[in-house]
Formats: sequence, C-alpha cells, structure tokens
Amino acid sequence: MAIGRRQLLSSIALTALAVPVLAKGTATRAAAAAGSTAAPAAGSGPLFMQVVAHEDDDILFMNPDLSNSLANGTPSVTVFVTAGNGTGDPCPTVCWDPAGEPLRTWNRQMGAINAYSRMTGVGDTDPSTDEVGHWTAEAWTVAGKQVERYVLKDRPVHLVFMNLHDAQLAGVLGGATDTTVVPVGSPMTGPSTFTAADVVEVLRQIMVTYQPTVLRAQDDLPDSRYSADHGDHVAAARFAGLAAAKYGGQLIQVNYRDYNIGDGPVNLDPATVGDKGVFVSEYASHDHSGNYSQSWYARMYYRWSRGTSWAGLNQDGRPQVFVVRSGALYTNWRQADGTWSAPLRMADPGGWLVPALAVGTNADGRLQVFGRRLTDHRIVSLAQLTPNGAWASSWTDHGNPNAGLGNEDQVGVPAVANDQDGRLEVFVKNGGGGVSRTGQTAPGGAWSGTWADHGGSDVQDPVTAIRNGTGAIEVFASTRTGILGWWQSAPNGTFAGPGQIPNAQPASPPKAALDQDGRIELAYREAGTGAVLVSYQTQVGGAWSQSPASLGGHLGVGEPAATTAGGQVVLFERNRGGGVSTTAQTAPNSGYGAWQDLGGTVLDYPSAVVDGAGVLHVFAIGTDGRVYFRAGTTPTTFGDWQALPV
Repeated sequence: MAIGRRQLLSSIALTALAVPVLAKGTATRAAAAAGSTAAPAAGSGPLFMQVVAHEDDDILFMNPDLSNSLANGTPSVTVFVTAGNGTGDPCPTVCWDPAGEPLRTWNRQMGAINAYSRMTGVGDTDPSTDEVGHWTAEAWTVAGKQVERYVLKDRPVHLVFMNLHDAQLAGVLGGATDTTVVPVGSPMTGPSTFTAADVVEVLRQIMVTYQPTVLRAQDDLPDSRYSADHGDHVAAARFAGLAAAKYGGQLIQVNYRDYNIGDGPVNLDPATVGDKGVFVSEYASHDHSGNYSQSWYARMYYRWSRGTSWAGLNQDGRPQVFVVRSGALYTNWRQADGTWSAPLRMADPGGWLVPALAVGTNADGRLQVFGRRLTDHRIVSLAQLTPNGAWASSWTDHGNPNAGLGNEDQVGVPAVANDQDGRLEVFVKNGGGGVSRTGQTAPGGAWSGTWADHGGSDVQDPVTAIRNGTGAIEVFASTRTGILGWWQSAPNGTFAGPGQIPNAQPASPPKAALDQDGRIELAYREAGTGAVLVSYQTQVGGAWSQSPASLGGHLGVGEPAATTAGGQVVLFERNRGGGVSTTAQTAPNSGYGAWQDLGGTVLDYPSAVVDGAGVLHVFAIGTDGRVYFRAGTTPTTFGDWQALPV
C-alpha cells in the first residue's frame, strides 16, 4: 500500500545532546538542555502514539504490532505515564523502598531504551549493554509539568516519561494527587504534582504536538471472567481515552488486552514469539524482578477488535465503508460517477463508540450500521432514511441484554444477519459469556426491544452470523477451546444450540462465507501456529466436516475477512508482516489455491465486499488512518492499493 511517510520527527533541528553510553545502574545521566525544541513538525503522514502505564507494558502487550511499525519506519512516540518505581533494579531486595525510587525508575527507563533500540534495529544483540548512546534526552515542559523526552538519533522515535508513582495511577484517576519521581541523573529541574485533569491535559497537549494518526492504549475495560488486570493499566487506558476525546479530530484508537491474554489461546506463530522474547529480554536486563509470564510472549489480543464487517453495499451496488474515529462514526462511499466521497462524520452516537461495527441491509435496501457504546455499554444503530440516500440524524438504542444484572459492561460487540423474510437480527456476546439476540418485528420495521439469551459459555468477541442456503440463519462464536454454533430450525424460525463445530481449535473469532451451493465455510486461526483453518458443512444447513482443512497462509493474528465472488469463497488475512494476504477457492465449492501477498502496511483487519458489477473490493486502514482498497477483477487478480479521500 503506497502510504506516504511523515518526515522524520527529528527533521526540526534537535538540540545536540552528547549522551554517553552508561553502564547499567549508573547514577548519572548526561544533562540535557531544558529548553530543547525536540518536537516534530505538524504533518499529514502516519504517526503512532502509544500511551501505557509502565515501561514494559507496550513491549509485552502491544507486540508484534509495535515492533512491526517500528521496523517499517513509521514515526512513533510512546508515553509512559508512571515511573514504574515499584520494580526495576536493584529489586527485589529494596522494592518499594522510597530511597531507591530514583535508581529503579532510571533503570526501567533504560530497559525501555534498550528494547526500542533493538526493535528499531540500532541496538546490539547483548541485552546487558546499555543503548542510551543512541538517544538524546531533555526535560520538556508540557501544560506546565516537566516530563522527560528521549529521541532516537536519526530515527523517528520518541519516548516520553511522565514519572507518576507506580500503583497510584488509579487513585489519581479517582481524585487523588501525585508528585512525580525524579530519576537518577534526570535533566528535570524537579518534580511536578499531577491531578487527574493534569494527566489528561498533558496527554492532550502531547497529542497536539505530535498529531498522531493512531493511538494505541491498554485495556480500558478488562474481561472480568479472566485474570485480574493492574489498576495502573486500566487507569492509563482511561486517561488516554479522555485525552483523545478532548483532542478530537479523526484519531483512530486501538486498545490491547493485558494480563488476561494469558488466559486465551496462543495466537502468535513460533517465530514471532521468539522475536518478542528477544525484545522483552532487552528490557528485562534492567528489571530482574519482572515476573514475566511466558504466556504473554505468545499472545497479542485487542480489547475491542474492529472485526471484518465494516463495509457494506448500497441498494444499487455501490460500496460504502464505516470507521470509528475518536469515538464517532465516519463513512466514505463510492459515488455515482465512480469517485469516492470524502469522509462524512455521521450523527452523534450519544457516547464513545468502540471500533467494532457491523453493517446490515434492510429488506428495502437501506443500510444500517450497528455499534457498541463504551460510555453506557448499549448496542446502538444508525440507518439510511432511503435506499442509496441520506442517513438518520439520530441513533436507535437497542439496550443491553444484561440490563440490571450488574454485568452490563461485559457485553460484546454486534453481528448482524437477515432472516429469509428480510428482518434484521443482531447477536452479541452477553455479560455471562453466552450469546444474546434481538431483532426486528417486521421487515425494515420496529425492533422488539427485548433480548433473548441463547446460552453458551466462554464466548469470545466478536461473533459472526450468516444465512445458509436453506434460508436459515446460523451463528458462530469461538471459545478458548472450540467453536460453538447456533441455528434456526427453519427460515425465520426459532434458534437451537449451541452445538460444537468438530475438532476446531481456534485462536481467533471465526468468519463465515457461503459456497456457491449454499454450504457455509467457516474460517479462523489455528491455536499455536497462526495458520488459517476452514471448517465447512458437508451438506447445506447440515453436518460439518470432522476435521478442519488447514490453508496455511502468511500467519499473523485475528479473524480473516471472507466473501464470495464469482461463486468462489475468498479469504483475506492481516499477515505476519502487517500487510494483507489472500487466497480463494480454485473453483466454486472446492479447495483453496495459493496465498497471495497484496502488500501494504495496515492497522488491523480488512473487510471485503463484492459490488453490484461483481467486482471484489478489499478495504483496509493504513497507518496514516486513511482507508485504502484494492479491486479484484477476479478472485485472484487485483489492482493497486488506492486511497480514499480525506
């Protein structure tokens, strides 16, 4: 994908700071000029901003996304909100001793420096060797507070340390104040005192300075079914969200699960696990107290997966895409003359939307987009007023299947399918870990206003739904050990299940597509390898293959996108290198051919549709936040990546 690069962050003259290589634990740091102007020019190219609580959180929980974007040369700034002073060498003998805070903080900073040096390819292969000589350092005043900023020489990578106290960030979010740690040898002239409003404003002004296209943050709402998270992680994620809301614009936010990734299936391939372990070892050479679960090395999960259902078709066959930016919904559509519209901000959803969307089509051809509000945990939707036309000025509130039960916040993101008579049905993971459904009472008409609980347990987000060749809806959801299915006993009828898909071992949600003969093909990642597996029906609306077919692929994480073009099922994956790869059936109702790397560097998961003329489109979001697409004249022949207007 031809995505233009922002000029190096150091393109504005950086203060020349001579920072010598220091041995681990050295109690001095090269003094930095307090008035340095180490800031990037405003630009329109890609820039990632990571906001995390501790100096190892990004390395552990955002990799391989982080290392891939650094290796690709995408400009990056990471903000570490706390000093991490509870651990770090010389722990464990003096952990939490206030007298050791400056040295422990310094060492955790050096761990981050080492890891980033290695991830960008400028560091050596010895984790015990400090890499600080590759960086310049300064005290930077932001919103009246002093922070530390490290800039990688000749590379577009900045690290910002705010240095609030470890394990106290949740208290600050709740109304307490905190005075920062001043690390050993710091260029700062003294500590700063922060309230919650100060943290938000500092983060907001950092966003104003760097103008990120993508914000990476931690888990803002951990899944309560699994391992507890650190209060600092959640607080840092919520501070990042509050700052992003005040910053506004068209910022795209990606949140990552933290400690509880260890409770899910292994979803990284062995080579990626090895690479991640190397980066962690670079950090850990300065924090030997770190209790690093090996399970974290082998996994990376998003808290709110964008999914692969964010594109749809107008009644006349023109594609339309929908993207959440700064909690609001934006859309681009192909116009009658074949050009694409600029992104339109749609009606205010009444609260912050998570990135995941599902696009449905009413019986009369009107599109309807479904989302989940993070602010009150309700499922909401926005519909076209007329086919191919304008959109409503207000959203429909579909409520929450667990209203009043105390677990409303654990409800997942929506999936949508049509009954045979055209009524829309919406499915979500409910607060208890099963699947719930609500639907229209008449085609294109009112909604029932109630949710039905269809059972199940251990369901992972998102679910997928499709109408099979008999006209009945089938619904699928991964658990940590298999895939569950629900099905209508007859078109427009009641639902049965759940039942197990035979021998499925998923490490991602599944995605469904129809064979030409009406059988369902269900694609998902294999636990432990990252390969794409396909389970398939052996008869329309009936039994399933006893073993999934392994299609291999170019690895990576997350659910594939799937559609049917020319009678052939076509799959797309975000591959190990961060691009898009595809495979297709060699003929209708048959096996799959070789994988093709479509190139590009994309943010997360693609979406695919076939337009009214039979042309296949795959859409993806670039690191610059823009939507790109490639058009396929056949299931295996594609044009170049094209950017939609901004």
